[in-house]
Amino acid sequence: NEYKSYLSSMSKTSNLLRIFLFICNVLVWLIGVALFGLGLFLFLDGKDYEVIMESSLFSASVVILVTGFLIAIIGFLGCCGAIKENGPMLLVYSIFLIVIMLIQIAGGVVAFLYRDEAVKYMQTGITKSLQAYGGNSTEETSYTTAIDLAQKEFSCCGMNKSTDYSKQSIAKNWYAIGRNNDVPDSCCKSVTTNCGKGLATTTTSTVIYTEGCLTKLEEFVHDNLMIIGIVAFSFVCIEIMNIVFAMILYGKYS
Repeated sequence: NEYKSYLSSMSKTSNLLRIFLFICNVLVWLIGVALFGLGLFLFLDGKDYEVIMESSLFSASVVILVTGFLIAIIGFLGCCGAIKENGPMLLVYSIFLIVIMLIQIAGGVVAFLYRDEAVKYMQTGITKSLQAYGGNSTEETSYTTAIDLAQKEFSCCGMNKSTDYSKQSIAKNWYAIGRNNDVPDSCCKSVTTNCGKGLATTTTSTVIYTEGCLTKLEEFVHDNLMIIGIVAFSFVCIEIMNIVFAMILYGKYS
């Protein structure tokens, strides 16, 4: 009777672990799908900003897309292994999850150590874009489009401030075409034709944005780093629990 009671208790424990592992892997799968969707969005929607970000946004989108895809596959394997009570599948799942977790940790450390490099990339990209702004070539037009989109999206103007457009050293093409007294219409809070005319030297205005885009982009990155860090830490905790539960079940099913 004691032995039967022990077996019954072990069976209940295994079932609870299996259910909990299944639920956690559904979460893992959903996170993977969400990351894949985010990567795809950045890949498709971020092409216009690629010249400003010096291709770093494109590279990041590919990494997020591939990582999301792999995590979704791993979550699916974990769900199948838990449902089918398949020991080998759970072992493969655990190995893959350990590898992904180590890559995530390494990626997080690298991102933290080189976080200042992202600002340098943005500064270089915005500098090139402003120098080319207003030009007629295909490349210069792509820079102009990217700057216009950034200024509208982030409510900013120029790199450091709106007066950048009055300086030949910063806005080379804009100055060359005689527009150094104006700011682009995309700097206006309410965009209308020639709304930025004569406002390039204005430091305070109710018509245009005067804060530079570099500061806005830095704030955007820094504001989201904390959220990304919390999500990443929570995900690693879920992964560790999944590995432990999967190995316990692997020992039972093998």
